[in-house]
Amino acid sequence: MTSTGAPSAISTSPVPAPPVLAEIVRSGFTEGHHRGSLVLLAADGTVEHTIGDPAAPVFPRSSNKPMQAAAILRAGLDLSGERLALAAASHSGEPFHLDLARTMLAEHGLSTDDLLTPPDLPLDPVEAEAYLAAGNVRERITMNCSGKHAAMLAVCVRNGWDTATYLDPGHPLQRLVGEVVAEAAGEPVAALGTDGCGAPLMAIGLTGLAR
Repeated sequence: MTSTGAPSAISTSPVPAPPVLAEIVRSGFTEGHHRGSLVLLAADGTVEHTIGDPAAPVFPRSSNKPMQAAAILRAGLDLSGERLALAAASHSGEPFHLDLARTMLAEHGLSTDDLLTPPDLPLDPVEAEAYLAAGNVRERITMNCSGKHAAMLAVCVRNGWDTATYLDPGHPLQRLVGEVVAEAAGEPVAALGTDGCGAPLMAIGLTGLAR
């Protein structure tokens, strides 16, 4: 597998403000506005319209989860239905989410102790309140990315890859994720970072993300 390369150097040059995309107007008075970039693509992936700089790299954050799930599938893990949905989503921490993540781990000889997600409360406020009321504390399994991490660990077991280092950028799984992201975006990964769940994060342009 080819490497996505080292993170790009961070520029210290002033970044021009992106154009205004929308304004909030009340009684003829502009209360506020939202800046950003925009790109519209045709069905074949060609650019039809842009505003701002859609080529500027951005971190997709959770928008990258489907590509991470695609890499897990490519690596040979059999996922479908609810399991695939959980692997490609930020779950709200409801009991059936946590039970399925635990099941995915147990089926591959793993436990919640193998997760490298930061301990957290359920994402859904109602679930978090009920969770705390029951006397529970922050756990790795309740972090909203635990389904994705459970799938990552499972595919590592399937391929004989190290599970203790599954979040390292040089790990075979994360290198494959980088390849899938670059392939789907039609452009190389511009930089590497770390997401809130601890997983490597690949920066690509807005146009590539739209593809």
